Amino acid sequence: MSMILIKNGEVYAPRRLENMDILIGGGKILAIGRDLDIASLMSHLETIDASGCIVVPGFIDGHQHFIGGGGEGGFHTRTPELQLSMNLKNGVTTAVGLLGTDSLTRSLEDLYAKTHAFNAEGMTAFMLTGAYWYPSPTLTGSVAKDLVFCDPVIGVKLALSDTRGPHMEAGDLAKLASDVFVAALIANKPGIITVHTGVRPQALDLILEVVRRYGILPSMFVPTHINRNNPKLLEQVFELAKSGATVDATCTKEIGTNSEKMSAADFAVLARDKGLLDHVSFSSDAGGSLPKWNEDHSRITGMGIGTPDTLLLEFRNLVVEKRMPIEEALLPLTATPARTYGLEGRKGTIAEGADADILVLRSGDIQLRDVVANGQVAVRDGQVLKKGYFE
Repeated sequence: MSMILIKNGEVYAPRRLENMDILIGGGKILAIGRDLDIASLMSHLETIDASGCIVVPGFIDGHQHFIGGGGEGGFHTRTPELQLSMNLKNGVTTAVGLLGTDSLTRSLEDLYAKTHAFNAEGMTAFMLTGAYWYPSPTLTGSVAKDLVFCDPVIGVKLALSDTRGPHMEAGDLAKLASDVFVAALIANKPGIITVHTGVRPQALDLILEVVRRYGILPSMFVPTHINRNNPKLLEQVFELAKSGATVDATCTKEIGTNSEKMSAADFAVLARDKGLLDHVSFSSDAGGSLPKWNEDHSRITGMGIGTPDTLLLEFRNLVVEKRMPIEEALLPLTATPARTYGLEGRKGTIAEGADADILVLRSGDIQLRDVVANGQVAVRDGQVLKKGYFE
């Protein structure tokens, strides 16, 4: 069995462990300690010297459009599917795929196939059933059966407060949540409802109503795209976070001075000030369309695309610009999404027995140098070694 030794790095698990060696074999972290005795393994050992670097868990991205998204501006605006190297070269070793606006020309069957392809190629991938609309599109005929019988499915996607999304009543959402809850118990899965949060004034009213009126657990909901300068939305987001929900901030490269959006880093600082940082996750919306709308949101005037590099960008902003301690800045990218997606102890941590998903970052500028994904060296000295089948 080939093995990897990462040595001389300052390890954050995400808790700071100081300078430690990490021994990897069989896709797992076998040992962590100072000056590990590995003399008998030397003939089968690949060594990564992490001197002058920090060593952190691989990033978990809970919102990616594996097979592309878009299409709101016509067929020519359909975004392309993601490739393996797009994730690995940006430190994403685990991701959750989903559908967006377009579940007409994009299918869950295609997403299912792509999810399995990513797993075969070298990263860890899961998926959500459903899309924007309700009743939800499914693989088996029901959301509950998708959760129970389709291995990579860990929850359902839904859109609220969006002109493109469904117009649901509280009873509809409560029924969906109950179906997901029971199926998740049977399948021993997290059973989350990821909610694309649009810009309509209702914000998260419907979620709060079903929590209060029907007793649905707040922790089932993961509202995303919530990092906005909207007082009502922020109040609702923090109310849900206080009740146990994970709230997901979308990372982005550029925000204008008069933008309604705020950076994920700014949102994380705001959450930390309220004692809620451990209920915040970051995601990239990679592969999803980033439409530019006219004033009344009735017509597309331009189109961008989400990319996985925004996670590292926002992490760097937290550490370098916001001066947040590394162990805190890592939480939205590692431990919190691991807990949310039922991966605690396996992903988002550097610990004996955990999956060997590890990043080596230069200490000064927080640039990515090396990536180990599922125990294999995927990026070495900034060069991508592991690519998808057709790359």
